[in-house]
Amino acid sequence: MLSLTLSLTTLVAATLLALPQDGATVPATPIRPAAAAPAQAAPAAPIAKLSIGDPAPKLQFDEWIKGDKVDGIEKGKVHVIEFWATWCGPCIAVMPHLSELQKKHPEVIVVSVAASERGPDEASKIAKVKSFVEGKGDTMGYRVVYAGDREKMSKPWMQAAGQNGIPCSFIVDKDSKIAWIGHPGSMDKPLEGVIAGTWDAAAAKKQQETERAAMEVQRGVAMALREARQSGDYTKAIEAMQKAIAIAPADSLKMQLFGILAGPGKQSADAWKLGEEIYAAKKDDAASMNALAWTIVDPEGGVTEPNLDLAMRAAEAAVKGSKNEDGSMLDTLARVVFLKGDVDRAIAIQKDAISKSPEGRMREGMEKALAEYEAARKKA
Repeated sequence: MLSLTLSLTTLVAATLLALPQDGATVPATPIRPAAAAPAQAAPAAPIAKLSIGDPAPKLQFDEWIKGDKVDGIEKGKVHVIEFWATWCGPCIAVMPHLSELQKKHPEVIVVSVAASERGPDEASKIAKVKSFVEGKGDTMGYRVVYAGDREKMSKPWMQAAGQNGIPCSFIVDKDSKIAWIGHPGSMDKPLEGVIAGTWDAAAAKKQQETERAAMEVQRGVAMALREARQSGDYTKAIEAMQKAIAIAPADSLKMQLFGILAGPGKQSADAWKLGEEIYAAKKDDAASMNALAWTIVDPEGGVTEPNLDLAMRAAEAAVKGSKNEDGSMLDTLARVVFLKGDVDRAIAIQKDAISKSPEGRMREGMEKALAEYEAARKKA
């Protein structure tokens, strides 16, 4: 049994390639898309991509709200350009941290840009930002500007960089080039490096490119899976997942591809080949072996031609790796043994699994399985 099972609807978000540039995953709030343009409107001009290593766009604004005014990006100085909004909870949560960074590094020009405000008109949005900033006082201990005109900041910075969530920060180095892009809560290490002149912008750029490629693949996999669930044809979904694995071979994504191949994808031969690869690579990892075995024997998994020999090897490896003390892994082994026809042994293992599991839904599921096995023995 898997104590936490991922459905196909969540597998992409759960496994695909969250690659934070500073090793931390920090939540951000999606920016609400603008209303669709009228059908007769001319197509918008393409926006040049903004990447690490590129010259920083201009610093523009509609109104300067707080702090000493600067004329623009000044060569020879490090800048932090941060995007936020008054309605953004994560933006508000990170404000004290930004203030601490500004206080610690007074030589850095931190400018917080309100570029995603909501309101009936520009005057009301500017008034909302002013009131908010005034109310925060020293909690916002850095410069603040308002830029409602998307052409000034949103498009050349956020949209060009492929960023659609706030807060989002850009570190601009002393050569006025983009050195880092990410959540301000993860900015400490790169900022220290940029200030000291030790930051590896080339490595950061390579990582950014990997992230962008991963996001494109993620979108492709998500779309293919949606179509597969509707049509029942998993061919394109499988191809998309294989492409994702080629870019970043995440173990969990391989496991989920294995489940699709063995189940709804109905490609058993490919499934067992991949399963053997997973077994060979992860046989000393109890959790991976339990997941492999359970994928094969899960009553709700849709595997119609289970490879019970592979499941048995994986389940036994999981139990061995957990030193026979994990109830969920014993439960998996009991299911495999039951399907192989040794009902008495399955019952004994299942009772052991129950005895080693706490009260709750998982144990209740184990007790139902035990009842199933005992009923089968009575019928024999």
